[in-house]
Amino acid sequence: MVTLSVKSDSGKRETIKQLLLDGLEEEKKRLEYALDLTIKKIKGFEKKFGMSTDEFLEKFKSGEVKEDEETFEWWGEKKLADELKVNLDTITGIEVCQ
Repeated sequence: MVTLSVKSDSGKRETIKQLLLDGLEEEKKRLEYALDLTIKKIKGFEKKFGMSTDEFLEKFKSGEVKEDEETFEWWGEKKLADELKVNLDTITGIEVCQ
């Protein structure tokens, strides 16, 4: 567990709390939107190449799939999706306490 303290020389507690909650909600929406776009791109690659991303990654790492612009983009989108999921899980687990 991580605990953070916030100090402000101006503003009321409830106003500051609401600003924090609003900021977290906006970031959550941004992450969800980015993840949705990334997943759509990944599904497009899966359809085009006729394999799951997990299968692609195994073949990509072993050299069975040649590296080119498309396969590198697919690999990058998967890495991005993984990072977005971690960040989304993190932000979803944040609780603003008094």
